[in-house]
Amino acid sequence: MASAIVGGIIRASLVSPKNVHLYDKNTAQYERFDSGCIHAKDLESSFELADYVFLSIKPQNIKEILSLLKELDYKNKVFVSICAGITISSIENQLSGAKIVRTMPNTPLLIGQGVTAICKNENVSSNEFEFVKSIFSSSGYVTEIEEKDINALTAITSSSPAYIYLFAKALEEGAKTLSFNYSDTLRMICQTLIGSANMILSSNKSLDDLISMVKSPNGTTERALNVLENKGLVDIVVEAMVACEKRADELSKLN
Repeated sequence: MASAIVGGIIRASLVSPKNVHLYDKNTAQYERFDSGCIHAKDLESSFELADYVFLSIKPQNIKEILSLLKELDYKNKVFVSICAGITISSIENQLSGAKIVRTMPNTPLLIGQGVTAICKNENVSSNEFEFVKSIFSSSGYVTEIEEKDINALTAITSSSPAYIYLFAKALEEGAKTLSFNYSDTLRMICQTLIGSANMILSSNKSLDDLISMVKSPNGTTERALNVLENKGLVDIVVEAMVACEKRADELSKLN
């Protein structure tokens, strides 16, 4: 995700690469960045130069990194967290008075077609917030929401690409079961997903209306939908999303 964020910054010319400092205690991670950014040798030197600090780390590592940052001069920095389940207040507990923006992006950010939810604490100015939003806008769609809704949003947009990949895999397996073995099967499936999504966005029709456009009485699509409905596809997806939000809530309570 860090490489996606940096890629958006560079692609949109928001900041010169020479003003983007990367720090990872595992320096091998720098190999994935070939955009001319600065590879920092230590946390302190890169942090001192930063105006915006992106916390692109695993949630379970947040306490460790915050314990280091609170010993540094952080008052004028804007912290941007992409950590699932990590609340603004849990960061404030370590960095009292800090400027904090919390975000929840998804992996299509990597190709400039992501979705990012974003919120902030009262210490972040409007101009600072707009700049952070512009960074994520360079790689997709940005929506400002209340922090209390971020864990639910995790189930809707952040984790959901995996659901969609699983559905695409199911279609691919179904094609094999039907002895359909063309080399471009997956491409056809993906284009169908893309086209269907664009139909939703452009047609001004409800989802039920779009389903009806494909389904004819006693036809092939109706037969297939009957199986999906009888197996409880919608209920399964909703149950999965509830489980996802529950896990995000658990992560929030751990910090």
